[in-house]
Amino acid sequence: MTALDLIREALERLASLTIRTASAAADEAARVTYTAQRDLTASQLPPGSRLQLAVRFGRADQDPLAAIVTRTTQQITSRARPLSREATEAVRGELVRGVAVGDNPREAARRMLRRVEGAFNGGLARAATIARTEMLDASRAAADASQADHADVLDGWIWNASLDPRVCPACLAMHGTQHPVSEAGPQGHPNCRCSRTPKTKSWADLGFDIPEPPSLLPDARTWFDTLTDAEQQQIMGRRRLDLLKSGNLAWQDIPQRRDNPDWRPSYQVRPLKGLSGRDAQVA
Repeated sequence: MTALDLIREALERLASLTIRTASAAADEAARVTYTAQRDLTASQLPPGSRLQLAVRFGRADQDPLAAIVTRTTQQITSRARPLSREATEAVRGELVRGVAVGDNPREAARRMLRRVEGAFNGGLARAATIARTEMLDASRAAADASQADHADVLDGWIWNASLDPRVCPACLAMHGTQHPVSEAGPQGHPNCRCSRTPKTKSWADLGFDIPEPPSLLPDARTWFDTLTDAEQQQIMGRRRLDLLKSGNLAWQDIPQRRDNPDWRPSYQVRPLKGLSGRDAQVA
């Protein structure tokens, strides 16, 4: 067995592990999210009302969940399998650059891996991205299905980003935006941590003549303004932050929708060179 064969086997095991682990996790994520969305919706309705009880203790429809898990498993499988071929080709490329394969394939494999660490770890990094992204998408699809069950009391859903120093500018700009229940999402970038939060209709629209408490969803702009300049720069980058503070860049211009026929649409950060007019001149 050659060193290349050993590496190919390792990558095949990695792909198989990715499929098994991510598929099982996606199943759990979908089921937990489905129930959590029901509870989130109920929490926004008048306490103790028949409407709240009907939402909270409504029976879960297992058919959408089963379809979501099946679709997610198929996607994970189709995307994880090419890992071994692509990474092996990267290793083969290093071989032709002068890495000798001796009589001891394990020692040769170790030498090869030291030299092609980036290519080999690229397979591992991509496997992690596939697993994380598909699990999160399964969770979002379950949220979509759960909200569809209670569309009669919902006014839409809110894009909810993780407000911490790791948030990307596009997700931060999308935070708090409202979307129809029928719209899929949030359609973030690979590894995106954003979620969809149900937003019920006003209590008055639902027929309750009682005071309604304010929303507890934090405001992205207010949160961002509390950060230090260094923290804001960590999120935005220096040039984008300067444009934002000078008024030459609007928050709504930060995200950009990108279509991907092999995956799905995703909102990503608009490159500075993609700005027009005065913005581009300043950038």
